[in-house]
Amino acid sequence: MSFGKFILNYKTMSILCRQLASAYEGGIPIIQALQIVGDNFPSRKVKTILYRCADNLTQGKTLSEALYRAEVFPDLFIQLVSAGEKSGKLDTILRDLSLYYEDLWKMKRSTISSLIYPISQLVLGWFLGSFALGIVRNIGLEKSFSLNQYFSDYVSFHIKVSIAFIIFIFFFIFFKNTKGFQRILYGIFRYVYPFSFIIHKFSLARFFKSFALLYASGIPITQALKQSAELLPSSNYQNDVINVIYLIQNGSNLEKSFKTLSWIGRIGQEMITIGEQSGKLDESLQKLAEYFLIDAQQALQVASKIFNILIFLVVGAIIGFIIISFYAQLYGNMFKQLGI
Repeated sequence: MSFGKFILNYKTMSILCRQLASAYEGGIPIIQALQIVGDNFPSRKVKTILYRCADNLTQGKTLSEALYRAEVFPDLFIQLVSAGEKSGKLDTILRDLSLYYEDLWKMKRSTISSLIYPISQLVLGWFLGSFALGIVRNIGLEKSFSLNQYFSDYVSFHIKVSIAFIIFIFFFIFFKNTKGFQRILYGIFRYVYPFSFIIHKFSLARFFKSFALLYASGIPITQALKQSAELLPSSNYQNDVINVIYLIQNGSNLEKSFKTLSWIGRIGQEMITIGEQSGKLDESLQKLAEYFLIDAQQALQVASKIFNILIFLVVGAIIGFIIISFYAQLYGNMFKQLGI
């Protein structure tokens, strides 16, 4: 897929999965379900996509193939729909995916709302601080200072800055749902703490969620592991999973095989062992996915609080710098006129 291809956001995916699951559970064939959901979906773009998917199905394509051709659906969604088609558990997988994307949307929404106040403070501190600092640097005891001229220059400069900022925000909003842009952001933040920790936990949640749903759908465990490994954040992790697959194929049990994956932690290893021994591996994997998702949410909340504190410190530093500059300028001009 090219850089500019969009993927649907979490909110849209949650609504779409829930409506498709409800229609399919009600006994409506998937082609008619796509058309009905498309008729009632608020987004015209999504309507068109669903109609095209329904057309592809009438031409003999499978649902996963139709979704793949649309080039707007997340890889995990297509992968699990394909597993649901093969196992006959499409309705269950759609319902689980709806809950999964709803959790992601809630996490994203809470993060954005928690950052609105500190970011607004930072923006306000920038405009007011730069205005006050400019006055402090120019006013002193100089009689030639013109407040009207300074204010005019200040407004003119910040209009240009605001236009550049608006253009930047526009491009960010326009490209934020493209796979290429998300790949670039991921490549940057995966090496920056605390984002690296959050990405790690979030990737583990996706891995175990995919593994649980694929395994529950009846796909062989080695194949479920191989497909789920594609969601992991690094090639090293993927190679580790391939090694686990090799061990399982050569007769090793899950307990011994997953002991080689140090990055899932002791709790991951223990829950897989319990799931294997109790015969409820799919439930243990679901709980593991929930555990890592909650862990990622908590890490994100901590990161938001740290970011809030940093912004408060920046605003405080701006105010402190303005006060120091004011008194330094004031007394400096006084000493200069006194010849000291």
